[in-house]
Amino acid sequence: MQLLPLLAWALLPGCGAVTGPGTVRGVLGGSLSVTCTYQPGLENLPKFWCTPTTSIIYDCGKDLVITSESQPEVLQGRFSIRDNRAHRAFTVTVDGLSKEDAGTFRCGVRTGTFSRDESAAVRVIVLPAVTPTSRDWGQTEGGGFTPSVTGTRGPDAPQGTRGTFRYFPVLAGLQLLALLAMSAAVLWVSVRGR
Repeated sequence: MQLLPLLAWALLPGCGAVTGPGTVRGVLGGSLSVTCTYQPGLENLPKFWCTPTTSIIYDCGKDLVITSESQPEVLQGRFSIRDNRAHRAFTVTVDGLSKEDAGTFRCGVRTGTFSRDESAAVRVIVLPAVTPTSRDWGQTEGGGFTPSVTGTRGPDAPQGTRGTFRYFPVLAGLQLLALLAMSAAVLWVSVRGR
């Protein structure tokens, strides 16, 4: 009977000590950021991004990037991880997305040698790059149609734009209409007051 609690501990996930976004999307060649949160008491433990394993005991087959107590921010090749201990959240960034970056990964906290890691599964979807001449539903390089993704940066996007630059003409037009409406209202009031 004592084997049953041990088996349940090994098979069950970590009771929600780490939560992730579930599914994230990025554009081929662009960057992708994933933020996972964790419960109090886990601040100084290592945070990781890994490929999952089929093992019952271990969550990770291979760590792609991992922090340490003394190093809350780590860059390893195309992968970086930053642990914000004050907010109990860590962000993993993958640069230069490729088709191989699609699939299921795990974000988590390494709890120790003899205890199960706390982690959450994250499904990564890599969308084809949108050609520069296409719009919101534009033709891709492969001939298909796909929506553009807001919140991710393509390889040719200026730093800091995050997909908002395409709305600038619309916002400028709305501001111009508002200015014209206010001018017409002032003119109408001044003519009517005479």
